[in-house]
Amino acid sequence: MYRKVLYTITALFGCMLFCGLVTGCISENYGEEHTDDGMQPRSYVSLSLVSASGSATRANPTGGEQGDGLEEGQDYENRITKAVAFFFQSDAGINGDADTPILAIVPFFFSSAGENGTYTTAPRPITLENGTYRVLVVVNPGIEWWSGRELTLGDVRDYIQTQAWNVSGSDPAAYSDFVMTSAHDAEFTLDSNPQDNPATATVMVERMAARLDYKADASYTCTDSAYRNATVEITGAALVNNLIAGSYLMKRVAKDVSGTDLSYLGDETLDDQGVASNYVLDPWTSGKTAANHSFIIGGVSGRPVSDLYRIWFENGSADSKWWAEYVKTGTEVSDGKEIWYRIGYTLENTTDADEAGTRYSTGVVFKATFHPEGISNYKDGNTFFAYGSRLYASMEDMMAAFYGSRFHVGNAGFAGLKNCRTWGDVKDFISSELVDNDPSGYDDFLKKELEGKTDDVLLTEADHDRLDWKNYMMTECGYSATKNGGVYAVTLDQNQKVTRMELKQYGVRTYEKAVCYYTWWVRHSNDHDATKKGIMEYAIVRNNIYKLTVNSIYSLGSEVPETDENILLDIYVKDWLLLPEEVLPM
Repeated sequence: MYRKVLYTITALFGCMLFCGLVTGCISENYGEEHTDDGMQPRSYVSLSLVSASGSATRANPTGGEQGDGLEEGQDYENRITKAVAFFFQSDAGINGDADTPILAIVPFFFSSAGENGTYTTAPRPITLENGTYRVLVVVNPGIEWWSGRELTLGDVRDYIQTQAWNVSGSDPAAYSDFVMTSAHDAEFTLDSNPQDNPATATVMVERMAARLDYKADASYTCTDSAYRNATVEITGAALVNNLIAGSYLMKRVAKDVSGTDLSYLGDETLDDQGVASNYVLDPWTSGKTAANHSFIIGGVSGRPVSDLYRIWFENGSADSKWWAEYVKTGTEVSDGKEIWYRIGYTLENTTDADEAGTRYSTGVVFKATFHPEGISNYKDGNTFFAYGSRLYASMEDMMAAFYGSRFHVGNAGFAGLKNCRTWGDVKDFISSELVDNDPSGYDDFLKKELEGKTDDVLLTEADHDRLDWKNYMMTECGYSATKNGGVYAVTLDQNQKVTRMELKQYGVRTYEKAVCYYTWWVRHSNDHDATKKGIMEYAIVRNNIYKLTVNSIYSLGSEVPETDENILLDIYVKDWLLLPEEVLPM
């Protein structure tokens, strides 16, 4: 995870934005008072931005605040261009009364980086009365939602931020403006501080986004004895149930998803056994139940669960070509020691332990190329078919395995049908030579053709052509095959048919170009109990990098992503550090 450490981004909050930049940002009620002469501010302030600190640990995964260590962010993830600070007074800090007024809203602009990646501006004048204040900070805040409003503390901490980063293309450099918010509220005291000796405070910040990375070996030997000596090559990964609807501006934790013992900017806690004991809440955590089919998103009620996510797994495409396009290799990123592949970014996504699963939990779909051994008439990398645990280079080979000599592979059909003269002969052929579980669906097709036909009516040449198995496979399944040099090459999805879907109803699995998929549901915390789902076991929490290492692969994956996990991974959950200068223990 993108976790927290005492990294100083000494960002002296100053340097008023040009008038054009701040127009509408600061209400006259917010910090715009003046001293008796009406000209000078009461105090100057400066702030340092840091990442929250913690010692490095290792586990699989640990979860909690410190997770499995620390990792520095990429340059484009660290870049700061602007910030806004909210000043208020409350002995309880951010956990004060919701109606606590925001006394000043101060925007800042960061024009350049100093030495060691430090972002600096000049001290900033502020006209609040002398005294002690709390401050909450939002870095790269996006739209100026606070403009022209008289806000309360509740307005700030409950605001739902819908954009936690910007992206304008597929290139890594296209990512920018990662939103960061206070990890703890900071305190400072004003005492008519001059510009050369400003009041100072340290504000710990963390990104609202989470990042997921993966790495894989060049090849894995399948451990399922049904596919002896088969190997698997991971070629890409993509997120599903990646939440995009929004995230609370300020992190919150509670004893349960209903918000019992709610704490703003509180820590994730562990019990005496090291198991998570509280929840991080996103805006929809409590509503994510099997019985609920309606959410309020963006102020609009009645929105479906799919609107929470960019790609909702349960609404996933049945088209293998769509998945082949969606699941990419990923972008190379370095953690300082190894090269990983960045899968993508997502917002916080949590559920009650009992609701974790395919409906709400964030998952990773891995795309792979499967290299089978011992398939007759097969060339590695070509499309193959599966029925149960048996693999075939073509549907012709599968039919020959089912029917033996009754099916003539060379002629791709049944001699018994070619000898039929009447529809009655067809009826006898079906009952004597075909089986109900015909893997191509040919049995069902002929039975439908018989409907309304008289036994003694002669078959025409057109009838014979239409009833031929090879013609049936083309017209009804969009399938054809050619054999060259003892190897089958098949063509799918012809005649406006999706071959995989047509054959699926008869128990056949179609692996186009030998591609298969494995789906894995992201773990955030380890409850040390494989028989149940634990608190925060399946979750995504802000400011973390989820590092997924493919450890082994058990069996052949699915044609398109499904719920079963035939892939084993090691996962590390790491804090996402703000600056790249220091090398941390991994």
